[in-house]
Amino acid sequence: MMLMELRDGLPGQIRLTQGLRAWTSMPIVVLSPSSHEDDVVACLDAGADDYVVRPFDLNVLLARLRRCMRRSLVRPDEPTRQFGSLCVDLARHRVTRDGVALHLTPVEYKLLQVLASHAGSIVTHQQILKEVWGLTALKRTHYIRVQVAELRKKVEADPAHPRHLLTTPTVGYRLVPA
Repeated sequence: MMLMELRDGLPGQIRLTQGLRAWTSMPIVVLSPSSHEDDVVACLDAGADDYVVRPFDLNVLLARLRRCMRRSLVRPDEPTRQFGSLCVDLARHRVTRDGVALHLTPVEYKLLQVLASHAGSIVTHQQILKEVWGLTALKRTHYIRVQVAELRKKVEADPAHPRHLLTTPTVGYRLVPA
């Protein structure tokens, strides 16, 4: 999730929001001192998911952030995601490659679920650690490398040259149709 408050005002917020929307579907919440209707509309039209005017109540902000996170998860009308020959059925917790069911460990499945839920977008190391292992593992990026290597052995035709489970060095991973 992206929570942004820029000092250069509305033009900077719009440029950043549009730039982010070009490559990610992560939730974007704009914090702004302006309650002017045109500013709110411009940010939302640029791709922001929500617009919060300062000053704000912390509980209200947290509730809006939780709402954005819920909306960013897999939509019920799209429980199955296809990535070439890899099919991830999130509703049934089933993964197949070339029609053959794959046996994944609970951690491998959770990792694949997080990546599939953000299909095509880069999921940062910190976001993966938080969603798969919880807040206590935020500094243990080696967990991800090990699990991604094991997951690639199961979901990629050629794990040494992955087509679907891609690394973005120093940032994170993304799952793409290829």
